[in-house]
Amino acid sequence: MVFKFYVHFSVIYLFCITATVPFAQNTMGNSETQVTFRKSEKQVEIEQELKRLKKQDKIENLSKIIELNRQLERITGTGNTETGSLQDGNNYGTLINFHQPSMGGFTDDIQNTRIYTDGNGKIKGIAAAIEQRGSTAGKLWSIVVYSADSLSPDTLKVYYSLNNGVSWNMYVSGNIRPGDFITPDDLDMELVENNTGQKYLWVSFGFKQVSGRKAVGAFILQVPSLNGTFFNILEWSEADSLKNYYNVRLTSDNAQYAATPYVYIACSFDSVDASGSRVYSQKFARILSPYSLVNPVFSFMSPNFYWFDNAGSVPRRSYTDIAYFISGGEDSVEVSFCGVADSTKLYFAKSDILGNPPVSSIGAGGNIGGSNPNSVKTHAKLSSNGNNNGSIVCTFREFNDGLWNVKWFSSSNFGNFESGFSDSPLLGSTLNTNYSPEIIGVRNGSTHYISFFTDAAEDSIHYISMNSAGIMNHVYRMNYYSGSQEIAPKPVFRYQTGDSCLMIYSEEGPKNMISSAGCTGVPIGLIHQNNEVPSEFRLMQNYPNPFNPATKITFSVPLKTHINLKVYDIQGREVAVLADSEYSSGNYEVNFDASSLASGVYFCRLEAAQTGNAAGSFSDIKKMVLLK
Repeated sequence: MVFKFYVHFSVIYLFCITATVPFAQNTMGNSETQVTFRKSEKQVEIEQELKRLKKQDKIENLSKIIELNRQLERITGTGNTETGSLQDGNNYGTLINFHQPSMGGFTDDIQNTRIYTDGNGKIKGIAAAIEQRGSTAGKLWSIVVYSADSLSPDTLKVYYSLNNGVSWNMYVSGNIRPGDFITPDDLDMELVENNTGQKYLWVSFGFKQVSGRKAVGAFILQVPSLNGTFFNILEWSEADSLKNYYNVRLTSDNAQYAATPYVYIACSFDSVDASGSRVYSQKFARILSPYSLVNPVFSFMSPNFYWFDNAGSVPRRSYTDIAYFISGGEDSVEVSFCGVADSTKLYFAKSDILGNPPVSSIGAGGNIGGSNPNSVKTHAKLSSNGNNNGSIVCTFREFNDGLWNVKWFSSSNFGNFESGFSDSPLLGSTLNTNYSPEIIGVRNGSTHYISFFTDAAEDSIHYISMNSAGIMNHVYRMNYYSGSQEIAPKPVFRYQTGDSCLMIYSEEGPKNMISSAGCTGVPIGLIHQNNEVPSEFRLMQNYPNPFNPATKITFSVPLKTHINLKVYDIQGREVAVLADSEYSSGNYEVNFDASSLASGVYFCRLEAAQTGNAAGSFSDIKKMVLLK
């Protein structure tokens, strides 16, 4: 079954500002400047009706919600609402269904599963998400984007896991338009879940055009009913060949709204003014109907969200993120911004979900330096739980005494960082470089998960579970393979009691995409590469272990070889022959049923011997425990 990605170019219309007082852009050096914006009676009336309909969360209200948003934007002149559509003849690529059988079970060790092997390619970005609603809650999703070479279009692959990250199956693959190339580590995924059982994966990415201009795009995948639409460029009204959009991030209010959620988009923005100076800010948009495959409605908010900086002729890279939460019963979003102007500060601004002015730093912290106010800060990432518990966390990278470390600011007062927040100690190695962090929050919970990479002789990826009270768990090494400095590891979590740690990362290169599952034990390499040739012989630990009475044993064969797989008791007596024949290259799984055996310790031995070729010989033994 083949599905096509289609190109969609948003048609942008310019609107005149009709409000009494126009939106006033703040400068980064003056965080106390307040924006004044007088609302008309009509605007107040529309906003109140929008809030009422949104709180009802009924799908039959959606068309009215979209129409009221259009009216509001005509009044304020802050943006444009456009409807995406499939454009016949603009074939962007293909989506190919690759459903595979799944594996199950767990071990006490941290299992590293090589989800994707890229050969000579180069990883451009990874992202992950977990379903949190309905009968499929706990189903995991991941995506990888890679470049085969400088001429071929970048390719994406989407995978899923039904067993908490022990094994993964490829779902679809596709490619972006030839000539456009994904910018490294500029990829985000947001999962919105209907109460009908259908789930929708929204993926955003930043890419560089042939002209050198940076832009952002997105696509949507519906699961389990495989369908999708690709949107080539997401354009704000004043877009031109000199304006750049990048570091795109997504969030949603799906934690509160199952029938009528919005997906929110924020990205960094820079342009060149009349004098040739570079201007930096953030852009904001909404997807008002994220369940619509054919006609999702995008609402692009035209003004810069809040922070504004004229950086002269010095090129910089800013970082933007966005989080949704409820404060005082009101739906709200908060945007973080860092990396330009005074780079020793993080900047925060908040607004209601309409995104219209006024947005303000007041009550959002403005510029925050924390306990190290003179230290440079970059790569700030925001997380909330999408509810009204007040927990919002911003994690970032900070430079102190010649070393990069990771920190966080944690607010239990709805991101009001100016009114008190937890300022974490420096995290990671005190001797080696620590790289940019990522963070995710549990919807309608209180927990956040942070992951980052440390460069060392035996490099490690940290995985931290925390809430407003501080660190609950800190795993100092989850990776079996050397991690990449260019692609930040992406934290997720899994529905496994007492063992919920999960993340995906890219190997040094950057190459391959790997899932790391488990909170305790020694990291082990468990390679399960769907339809991909293993690079080496490998006998994996059986799972579950201990077991009663059955367990699964997985092994990898890189070339055509005679395989002998046997089970022995503790006295060395053979009790079962599980394989004794020639196997082609691939990954295999066999079942071992010990119903007739007594409780105790057993050993599984794999021997591979390719006739006449000593290089094809291999032997390994795994200890198994049968408990009845």
